[in-house]
Amino acid sequence: MGRTNKSHKRRNENAKVKRARYEIKELAMLKKTLGIMDTEDPETVEQLAEVATIKSAKEIKQEKKSKEEEQLEFELKEERHQGDKITIVNEKTGKTHVYNTKTLKDQHGSYPGWYKPRKTAKRIRKKDHARRLRFKQHWTVTNVPL
Repeated sequence: MGRTNKSHKRRNENAKVKRARYEIKELAMLKKTLGIMDTEDPETVEQLAEVATIKSAKEIKQEKKSKEEEQLEFELKEERHQGDKITIVNEKTGKTHVYNTKTLKDQHGSYPGWYKPRKTAKRIRKKDHARRLRFKQHWTVTNVPL
């Protein structure tokens, strides 16, 4: 049997009111611990700026999102690059391996010892997901002539 959303909506509304009430109390406790009164003196504002930087949750999320986007853009640019050939000589055996910086494979098709396939698969999944989100289809049903 399905549940109704009526009780969930009421619970969410009550939780929203409770959160708003606790935010005020939490801010007062934070000011008390930092030793800042409710007065808006320029001195107290300067002291607060010296102690900590105040950021909202939205700002923190946007910074995190922008960092991830920059990293994905860098990886996508790097993806277009074919990769450089790097020659490494194994100290123990004395054999030379020519690695491709993009694929990380050597001339025989094997990966280096530190390579972790699960980690790279995770990175590739993130990249593909970002590519799908950015995809804009150039043609649609409305643009097709009848």
